[in-house]
Amino acid sequence: MDKKKNQNEENVGSILYTFSDVIKTARKHIWVLIAILVLFMAGYSGYSVFYTEPMYRSSATFSITPLISSDKKDGTSVYKFNYVSSFAEQMSETFPYVVESDNLRQAIQYDLGKGLNAKITADPVIKSNIIQVNFDSNSPDDSYEVMESFLKTFPRLSEYIIGDTRINIIYKSDKPTSPYNKYTIWSNMLTGLIAGLVASALVFYLWSLRIETIHDKNDITYKLNSHCISELPHVNIKRNSKNKNGISKISFTDSVFIEAARSTRKRIQSLISSDDKAIAITSTARQEGKTVTAFSIAKAFAGNGHKTLLIDMDFSNRALQKYLLKAPDSCSGVSEYAVSNVDFENVIKHYKENFHIAFAGNKNVKYSNPKFKTFFETAREKYEYIIVDMPSCKLIPNAAAIADLCDDIIFVEKCENSTITDIKNALKYVLYSRAHFIGFILNDYAPSSSGYGYGRYGYSRYGYLGGYRRYGYGYRRYGYGYGYGYSSKYRSKYFEESEKKEKKE
Repeated sequence: MDKKKNQNEENVGSILYTFSDVIKTARKHIWVLIAILVLFMAGYSGYSVFYTEPMYRSSATFSITPLISSDKKDGTSVYKFNYVSSFAEQMSETFPYVVESDNLRQAIQYDLGKGLNAKITADPVIKSNIIQVNFDSNSPDDSYEVMESFLKTFPRLSEYIIGDTRINIIYKSDKPTSPYNKYTIWSNMLTGLIAGLVASALVFYLWSLRIETIHDKNDITYKLNSHCISELPHVNIKRNSKNKNGISKISFTDSVFIEAARSTRKRIQSLISSDDKAIAITSTARQEGKTVTAFSIAKAFAGNGHKTLLIDMDFSNRALQKYLLKAPDSCSGVSEYAVSNVDFENVIKHYKENFHIAFAGNKNVKYSNPKFKTFFETAREKYEYIIVDMPSCKLIPNAAAIADLCDDIIFVEKCENSTITDIKNALKYVLYSRAHFIGFILNDYAPSSSGYGYGRYGYSRYGYLGGYRRYGYGYRRYGYGYGYGYSSKYRSKYFEESEKKEKKE
């Protein structure tokens, strides 16, 4: 029972995610949606103008009652017709076939003396003896003439077709003066709009399948077959006045985010070796929240009493100094150390107790510069932990050289931002680096009120991406390639240790 309930919840969650993907894709490509709607509205309206043939309808409503009995009085025959429920039910089921019979059509043509230019359809009232017959034609005269001929001919033929009956006309329409499918621009535009919405939903559904994104940690587990270290909610950052060292203080106004950052620090410490110091933070693309995440993790390490250095190695963005410094262009940082005779201590800025920052600086420098190795070696001697804000791998692939100077590497992924394909491609750039890939941090995460997810049954059997590590990736027990996950041979001991801890907890 529980298994069936879980399966139903997963199915509902999958539908909700699919709907969310469709809406998001439509919002991102709103002009495509507008173009499809305009195309369908204009196309349907144009088709109605040029290709819709005006049709005219005449109609007659009558009842049919069967012969009950007949008597002879004074040499005169007396016929009694009355309602019979069984006959009425039979007529409602069979009369449409009677109208389509060749005998009736031939009789009407003979009466008119010409071909039958009208379509005759019967619409009986269910389980009654009342029947409405419609006569549709592209000519109002033909529509009316066929109706008159039917009402005159059918009573004579009814005895041979359905037996002794009486036809009682209840209503007969006049000659039609306007088509019943008359073209109106607003009704046709509305029809085109509805058709366009249906077509758009299909287009964006197929589009969303192609650009599948990450919704929650279950997607990381099942779609990437990897490890989600933690989930960080959306956060508002408050920038305070400068302190005596000239660096602006920033604080996180959301207590939930602060607690999540502390929890992330604990999870990272449980996943890395006791000898590891340098932890690189990167992402697939920009706007993933990589720099804020690196800053919050470094602050959490420092707040726990660890002497921590945050290094900004994102020379393409230099976000830290832009946000924290009043004069970011005059800042000496890691790039000046690499190309100029700047001492290590002159690069380090004291943010608060146990928390120091090495800004990117303002020099153009290659990521393969050998002096970076010296800088990291010096930092290892002076600090317990080094958090490195790396560039986004998709934008600057050669920045993966920085990963060789680190012990571990973490990917920050914003909910519903980068596609699964882009994430896979970005991971390849750090796949063979010295650093151990320890997992993902899911950023800007907003848990759904329904709580539905892919659960245990989702994509677990068919995870698309192996858990990336320094040794490569491939089929489980079957060698290299894309597919079902990592060989257990190359699985990191840190993953195993963390899983054991989680089970104990």
